[in-house]
Amino acid sequence: MTQIQSLTAAVLLELRAARREGDLHDILTNYATACGFGWYQLAPGPHNPMLNPTSLLNFGNFDPAWRRQYATEPSCRTDPARNQAIQRAGSVQWQRAFASARSPEHRDFVHASRLQGFKDGITTPVHGPQGCVAIMMFAAPRPFRLDPDDEEALSHIAMAFYQRVRRLTAAALFQPTESAHLTNREIECLHWVLEGKTNWEIGVLTGVTARTVQFHLGNASRKLGVVNRVQAAVRALLRGDLSVHQLSQPRPEIKLEDPFAHRLPKPSPHSRQSKTSQASSSQSAISSFRA
Repeated sequence: MTQIQSLTAAVLLELRAARREGDLHDILTNYATACGFGWYQLAPGPHNPMLNPTSLLNFGNFDPAWRRQYATEPSCRTDPARNQAIQRAGSVQWQRAFASARSPEHRDFVHASRLQGFKDGITTPVHGPQGCVAIMMFAAPRPFRLDPDDEEALSHIAMAFYQRVRRLTAAALFQPTESAHLTNREIECLHWVLEGKTNWEIGVLTGVTARTVQFHLGNASRKLGVVNRVQAAVRALLRGDLSVHQLSQPRPEIKLEDPFAHRLPKPSPHSRQSKTSQASSSQSAISSFRA
């Protein structure tokens, strides 16, 4: 059993027990060093479903300037190993991928990686239902050889690390912010968001315009550190600003009025009588003409 294989089982348990992002970084840094790599870096794939995929670049010890090229899809296409990894299930060793580089952009990337001190490395993809969602890169200061079991162990590490990062990132999104104070109107609007009401419906219920409702929900989202009305409502519920018991109260029905109802005047009784008399006169004239 190789060093990579012997360390992987223990590291997987450590990743599962990690509760902070700093713990994840320490675990992978020690693992990469013990395996003889020295550097590791997580980066988003082309089909990453996260709200902010570039946040994955915070997990790694590559040089900040070097990792920025993985922030956008066009810039990261210069990495030939990454291009091969996102299209296959297994890992890609850099020596083989770099040897097949033909375009000037790919050759420039290989040359720049050598200047970074990366003599070899391996890129492991993490796939989801739609395709590659992330890649894990391990770089080494010297060439190395891996057997298939080593590559499988690194794939387990990449998958577990990515899943743990996603869990901690999602948990941080809903951490209560004690310093944020919501007004009564903001709480009222968030309550109706949880009831499934639109901004227009909330405006009808509260007696304000939909634009005013959007203003209050925007303020609430900003105070709670979220990006949309649903996240703000959920965080307010977790903070205790909203009560679950309030959601069980009977919902008032919103009656929609016909916008054209006031445009058509109702016929008066006099107009009906006049029409009836006109019809009778017409009928008498027709009868007398036939006679």
